[in-house]
Amino acid sequence: RVLIVEDEPKLCEVLCDYFRSRGDLPTPAPDGEAALAQAEGGQFDAVLLDVMMPGLDGFSVCRALRRES
Repeated sequence: RVLIVEDEPKLCEVLCDYFRSRGDLPTPAPDGEAALAQAEGGQFDAVLLDVMMPGLDGFSVCRALRRES
C-alpha cells in the first residue's frame, strides 16, 4: 500500500493510476492533515509526499510520521 500525498488533484490522479498499473494499492490524501489521518488508520509500505502544500507542509508531515512509526 502506498500513501500518496498531493494537493494538485490531476497530479494525484496520475500518480494513483501509475501505482495501480504496477499492482500497488494507492491511497490518496489531498493535504497534510488528511495524510496524518490516513496514516493513523492504516499500514503503508511507502509514502509519496509533496513537500510544498498549504497548511501542514510535507516536512512537517514527515516529522509527524517518523515520530509515530
